[in-house]
Amino acid sequence: MDLKKFFTREAIVESLSRLPELKTPVMDLLYIDRRNHPFPVVGYKDMNLPAGNIPVVRRGSQSYSLAPTGGNVSMIEVQPVNPSVFLSAADLNNLKLLDPSGQQTYIDNQIDNLRRACRATAEALAAQSLTGKISYPLQADGGAFLTYDVDYGTPASVTVAKKWDASDAKVADIIKSLGQMVDALKKTAPAMDVVFLCGFDVYATLVDKIGALPNSAIAQVGADYISIGGVAKVQLLSANYIDIPTGNAVSAIPAKTILAIDRSSGFKLMYAALDNMDAGLVAMPFFAQPVTTQDPSGVKIIGESKPLPVPNVKGIVKAVVLT
Repeated sequence: MDLKKFFTREAIVESLSRLPELKTPVMDLLYIDRRNHPFPVVGYKDMNLPAGNIPVVRRGSQSYSLAPTGGNVSMIEVQPVNPSVFLSAADLNNLKLLDPSGQQTYIDNQIDNLRRACRATAEALAAQSLTGKISYPLQADGGAFLTYDVDYGTPASVTVAKKWDASDAKVADIIKSLGQMVDALKKTAPAMDVVFLCGFDVYATLVDKIGALPNSAIAQVGADYISIGGVAKVQLLSANYIDIPTGNAVSAIPAKTILAIDRSSGFKLMYAALDNMDAGLVAMPFFAQPVTTQDPSGVKIIGESKPLPVPNVKGIVKAVVLT
């Protein structure tokens, strides 16, 4: 049975449109700007990080160059995510018994499995990128694991005057800490859309402090956020990913830590050009193709995606707020 008709670029786009939308916390909150990149490598110039405000120029004089002036990144060779599923000859014989609609549904389900693995990996890379670095397992020829490293730089950090879990810490101390973080952000980023993100430990401490307040109007607890004094909103980000070598879950936000992130500072997710002839060697968020095998007899369906989360480390400030 020839499966190629199900795996043209147009057919895959139609399959993806029929499948439910995937939700991934870090990508959905911070990496909403997603774009294709026409090359298999990404350079600093390609990241299009905002330059901030610039000087005006005298009439009739030359323009102001937006050439990048810093950054640790030269060229990044974007590594692919390549999940696969195997359909045996027996599976294909059974597939022949279905009508065209049933066959399409079956193929859609296989594509769904592959795209979920690609999306989960992109989410893991996005979560790691909040540290300013990506250090992710890379499977080499033969199955040995190496490390895929990308270094964007080190986000700024501030030392809060008083830890939030101190017995004498007040809501005013918490607000001052958040103000410190915003002040640090304003030195390097526009700070026009700042979100404060924390894990369960910091969030629980906030809830405990708020619960002890005599005036409930000072703070409000929402579904996944706490609004303090009407001036700051701290959001719970419970996202995590699996560390492949150990099998342990790793939180996107380190324990005892809160992050202030300026979403207007240029976070983006780039999909690099695929190293695939059937995909036309072009950039796509996802592609899949069937490859016939003889031992055992069947078809291996191989998915491919080349996501690269690009954070602007100048738009990230972290603080350890618990003892």
